[in-house]
Amino acid sequence: MGFAARTLVEAVLGPAAIVDPDGRVLVANARWRESEQDGPLHAPEGTGLAGSVPGCAAHAGMINAVRTLTPGTPPVVLRCKCAASGQQTVRISHLETDCGDYRRLVTTEQRVVGPVDTNADDAAARAKSQFLALLGHEIRTPVTAVVGMVDLLRALPLQQDVREVVDGVHRSTHALKHLTDDLLDLARLETGRLNLDRRPVPLRPLLEGILEPLQQQARSKGILLLAALGPDMPATVLGDPDRLRQVLTSVVGNAVKFTEHGEVIITAAREGDGTYVLAVSDTGPGMDDQDRARVFAPFVQADSSAARRHEGAGLGLALAARLVHRMGGDIDVTSELGKGSEFRIRLPLEPATTRKADGARPLAGRRIAVIAPSPRSVQALCWLLETAGAQAKPTVLADVVVRQLDVDTVLWVDDSHDPEANRRVDTIIEAVGPTGRALMISTTDPRTGIVRKPGVLTAPLVLKRLVAALNLERTGVRGAPITVPKLAGGRVLLAEDNDINRNVFRRMIELLGVECDAVPDGAAAAEAVLGAQPYDVVLMDLQMPGTDGLEATRIIRAAGNATPILALTATALHGDKERCLAAGMTGHLSKPITLPELRAALQPYLSDQAPVVEEAEAEAEAEQVEAPAPCVDLGKLRELEEQLDDRSLVVTTVNTFLSQLDERRSALSDALRRRDRNALRATAHTLKSSSALLGADPLASACARVEQLAIAEAGEQELATEVAEVERAVAGAVQAMNSYLADAGRAG
Repeated sequence: MGFAARTLVEAVLGPAAIVDPDGRVLVANARWRESEQDGPLHAPEGTGLAGSVPGCAAHAGMINAVRTLTPGTPPVVLRCKCAASGQQTVRISHLETDCGDYRRLVTTEQRVVGPVDTNADDAAARAKSQFLALLGHEIRTPVTAVVGMVDLLRALPLQQDVREVVDGVHRSTHALKHLTDDLLDLARLETGRLNLDRRPVPLRPLLEGILEPLQQQARSKGILLLAALGPDMPATVLGDPDRLRQVLTSVVGNAVKFTEHGEVIITAAREGDGTYVLAVSDTGPGMDDQDRARVFAPFVQADSSAARRHEGAGLGLALAARLVHRMGGDIDVTSELGKGSEFRIRLPLEPATTRKADGARPLAGRRIAVIAPSPRSVQALCWLLETAGAQAKPTVLADVVVRQLDVDTVLWVDDSHDPEANRRVDTIIEAVGPTGRALMISTTDPRTGIVRKPGVLTAPLVLKRLVAALNLERTGVRGAPITVPKLAGGRVLLAEDNDINRNVFRRMIELLGVECDAVPDGAAAAEAVLGAQPYDVVLMDLQMPGTDGLEATRIIRAAGNATPILALTATALHGDKERCLAAGMTGHLSKPITLPELRAALQPYLSDQAPVVEEAEAEAEAEQVEAPAPCVDLGKLRELEEQLDDRSLVVTTVNTFLSQLDERRSALSDALRRRDRNALRATAHTLKSSSALLGADPLASACARVEQLAIAEAGEQELATEVAEVERAVAGAVQAMNSYLADAGRAG
């Protein structure tokens, strides 16, 4: 053994040795060598550990433990009574060298002869976990400061080589912050200080919400990302939604990370009375028996070669397993090398309602053939369709079989690695005949050409998007577009953190004949404006995470850049206009804004006409004082359809809004419970902005009141009253938007 092994054993305070799987001592520290005369336990270097000694449990089990200990299993602890100086505790732990060889670390601890302290090991473990928790807190404080300072650095105009270094620090500090959070949770679990909530958990929004942050990574690899509930699943169960989300995010995120192509499927099904199984299957590299044995061990990745390709400390699955056990369940994995893995999480959940998931049947009477890469994805898609009332028929990809099926639609999952995808789609459409339809689910990046074909839905799939796409594809009816003259070209930078608003605004700008680049925060906006690409005008949201719109404007102006900047805000607070002008902005627009208003705001900066921003603002503010609206102003949604000339985009946007609504509502309640006014304000602001855009005026107004009360540091009771008002407005908005989606499906 080399210098590193010698250093390791010398660092142990008590006697310690490294042995091979046959029990031969390879290297020992000075304390071990000094104790060689103290009974037969401490064998010299180069010799084997002593065999069985009558009456001694340690010697009876020591050799067997050394030979059978596997990676990922906890250390074996034995009690030895042979030592002349008293009782010793023998601990045998698994080691793995850089070369992949297995070794054992054997340590002993001297104890005074007397009654055995059976709680000593537990006390030591608790002390270790308490130290880990304290260390995590101490690390997180400076890490948070570093994250903030790096964000400030990224907002400055930097040379390219310096920016690459700063971006690297940014990625590393965020990874360290996430690792610290996981360590704290692990420490809380081991010390018994992690409490669980018990409240209603809507299952479909929970599963579908986990897919959203992973969609870009999945699309870049061509992975089908899909979640489905089994036919016997209740709509809502009682549990801790935050911890369930944490467990599933770890497992699903791990599956997407290690899967290079194919699919990642999440399903939920009943298994006996009171037991539910959440299964996550993938087509990743798979694992052998040895890797499976240690997959839930902390700080371990199943494949050391994969660990070099993928970031991570190997803590996510270990934490997920402990959380599952804390919730009274269990988790296991089945896997085969080269064919993928399936993680199964069994939990004793109690239905919060007897209502089955998604009682509405918007696809009733539809007959749909399903073609997908694997039996698992076929089953999941069939579950989705049957939930919505359709008759789903698993199908093989052959023209003659498709023609023989009595179906009105073929639902087909594109294989992103198949270069003949376009031709096969055309063949399927032809096969179902002139009265039928074919809808392809594309797993590719939306920038590729194939997803622009009619009848193509991009993954990840959520039920409402799938239903809307199938209904739209069946009718193909569109409303007459609103006529708005195009502008004379130009390029606009849009800075908006809300992905719903960002997609809609970008589409509106492009409809005006103007090129649009979009960024999600102020730091990226400042970087873009100060970069090589010139912009005619910037649309800047005021409230964004990290660097907000005002600070980004100050950075741009401090660099001597005079590009016109128009503020976008949904607050309508007194003094907004003055703050914008003081920061260096050119004008101010209040959201929501219509396509004609947007054209009027942009036109002065793309032509020689005088600015009319103030008029556009006045018109927008005039709309805000109209009589109280219903839960959702359906006229505003239809107007948005006409402005965008794309009903499917509005339907998709509404579905996205609904899929995020439960998470936003939970975040609002959680912020109120934690008395976190900053989080309360930020969450209310984000929800208000999206609600106003989609015509949910009562919800937007309720969120605005919460936001203003949080800013004014109002009392807890007053805040709780307004948050409850948001809950009521959410219920009304959900009902109205579901009605809109059903009407859109019938009308096309």
